[in-house]
Formats: sequence, C-alpha cells, structure tokens
Amino acid sequence: MVRPKSRMHGEDRHRQLLNIAIQGFAQKGFSGTKTKDIAAAAGVSEAILFRHFASKEDLYQAILDSKETREGTSLCIQEFETLAARRDDRGLFLKLGSAIVGSFKEDPAFHRLVLYASLEGHLLASLFRERFGLPMENFLRRYIVLRQKEGVFHKCDPSIVMNFACGVFVQYAMARHLFGAKHSPLPDEAVVKQMVTLIMRGLRKQPKKGNDA
Repeated sequence: MVRPKSRMHGEDRHRQLLNIAIQGFAQKGFSGTKTKDIAAAAGVSEAILFRHFASKEDLYQAILDSKETREGTSLCIQEFETLAARRDDRGLFLKLGSAIVGSFKEDPAFHRLVLYASLEGHLLASLFRERFGLPMENFLRRYIVLRQKEGVFHKCDPSIVMNFACGVFVQYAMARHLFGAKHSPLPDEAVVKQMVTLIMRGLRKQPKKGNDA
C-alpha cells in the first residue's frame, strides 16, 4: 500500500529512492524486489520512481554511480598508479587489500546487493564488473607482467596471481563483514598486512645475499 506522499526536493527524493532500492535489493534480491515495492516504501507512485529513473537499467547505473562517488574511484586509481610508478609492490597490495576490505566494512548493503546480482545472473553484476572489476583487473595484470619482465616477480600466469591476490581479500571481507565470521581477533588493518606479507613472499623472487628483502 502506498503511503501518503510527502513533499521532498528532487535531489533528496532521488537519494531516498536510491537508498531504498539498495536496501531492498540487498535484503530480498532483485527477483524479490519490485519497482512498486521501492515506490511504496518511499510513499510515492511508480510514476514518480520512473521520473527519477527512466528504466531499471538507469536505476542500476545510478546505484553504481553512487558507489563510485562514495569511494572516490578516480582518486583511488591515481593512488594505485603512483604506487606502481614507484614500484612499491607492498604498498600497492596494501592499498588493494585495504580498499577491498574497507569497502565491505563501510557498505555491506551494496556488497550483499552485488552478491545477489551475481547469484541471480542479474544485469547489475555485469555492470559492476565493467565499471569496477575490469579496470582494476587490467591494471593489476599489466603491473604483474611488468614486474615479471623486470625480474622481481616469479614467472607465472598473471591472471592467477591477480585472482589469488584479490580473492583472499574478498573472501576475508565477505566472511567478516557480510556473514559475521570471526576468523581472527585482529583488526582488519593487521589482517590485511599479514595477507600482503604472504602474497609478497609468494610473488617476489628471493633477493641475492647482501641485498635487502
């Protein structure tokens, strides 16, 4: 049942509808959340909802836009590029792990939403991969190949390295911040540091005697 409409400025209404959509999708999945449910929860008609989001794809893109803005994706990429230019391997993977775990901690609803999208084969999962996954995957793959050519990293399939490195952070973040598992009493920062130490030991060739690690 639609509740009585309340007056709200356009930007505020847009933000309200977006937040309600995110919460609904995160709790019930995409098949269990209809546009009429989102509109009803906001106390407006579906016509009002479609004024703000002309189609479902517009709504999904707006959700990703919101995530991109909150996390400052452009600035984050610049920081990765700076670390890569300095050949700061440990710093780069620390940044990667901190970004992944921090995102799950600060915005679990969004990541539940993405999990639902992946399980349901939903369009948003593909859009998320295009917007967030592929650019980072391509960046990491190029960096790994570069460090292999420079003789620093062991020769191996860079895609496996990339999937392993990202996977350990995602698995830990998902278990802790989506499912409430308590694998370790350590804070996230300490866990990420230990994971990066293990990744570096597996990736980097042993230094010659007399050189720093």
